Amino acid sequence: ARSYRRADSFATQFYNRGGKSRYIEARFLHACSTIGKVVRKRQLPIIERQVERVSKAVDQVCGDACTDGTSNSSSKSTTNPTVTTDSSDGNNAKDEIRSFALRQLEEAGEFDSAYRLAQIWGIEYVYDEETVLAAAAARRKRYIQWEDAVPTSGTAVPDLLSTPRALLDAFQTHKFHDFRQGPFGFDVEWGDDHAGADVLQLATTKVALLVDIPALSKTEEGTDALKETVGRLFACPSSIVVGFSCRQDLSRLRSSPCCGSLQKDDPQQQSHWLSCIKGVVDAQVVVSEKEPKLQRLGLSRVCEHYLGKPLDKAEQCSLWTARPLSIEQR
Repeated sequence: ARSYRRADSFATQFYNRGGKSRYIEARFLHACSTIGKVVRKRQLPIIERQVERVSKAVDQVCGDACTDGTSNSSSKSTTNPTVTTDSSDGNNAKDEIRSFALRQLEEAGEFDSAYRLAQIWGIEYVYDEETVLAAAAARRKRYIQWEDAVPTSGTAVPDLLSTPRALLDAFQTHKFHDFRQGPFGFDVEWGDDHAGADVLQLATTKVALLVDIPALSKTEEGTDALKETVGRLFACPSSIVVGFSCRQDLSRLRSSPCCGSLQKDDPQQQSHWLSCIKGVVDAQVVVSEKEPKLQRLGLSRVCEHYLGKPLDKAEQCSLWTARPLSIEQR
């Protein structure tokens, strides 16, 4: 695994010095090694991100070949003869890494995860329906579900709020402006290959909202809506906005774009739509003080302690930049 990682690193580092011919191959083999490892460890959310890395490598090589008006010479991997590094046939690597991931999941008995990924990737997947349904039912029984968390909502899984009007209306409809409706919970999702946040999750005991940070923060109108809603909620000392080990979540929100002119006499952070966090409480700190034995546990294990079931983290490392979000992500 370490050798594959080094090969990937070297191929990336020397990409513009003759490394293009091995770039896809190195990325593919590194992904295969990682996927095999994470399946064995049941760290399944990482699979989707590894597949995306291979796809991006293929797109980069193919794009550069088109720009240069050249094509890398076709060469088959001596380690894995199914992978070609010819940029004109780069989709072969995309297909192969997806097929490899599905085979690994099937061999590990993770049929419901294989079926879910096949749907996301648009792959026709032949499966034993009874086996998949049984696996999905077992997962629902093991982990806390939407209806367990919000039993009185009477609503479907929330949609992503991607426009200023949708965000403002949701805050008004569900009374998120009334801080007495709290406490409010929040969580942030992001990808490692870019700055900022991709999705902000806000919730009360009755309803949850999903905020599309990239879509809103790229326009001045969207930024104003974020200031009026999320910014005010987080800034008000009388509100209680609860996160868990949330320092990085807040950092990601603050590093998200902020469209609009900056005030000349203020540093950039002060003009951001998230300029103040006086209302934020870190539940991990509170839990650690109340239950010292839980201070080293993550959110899923803490939920299991208090609610009887852990959180299902299957989507934690999925592609949060994808639009629309899948029903599982929401």
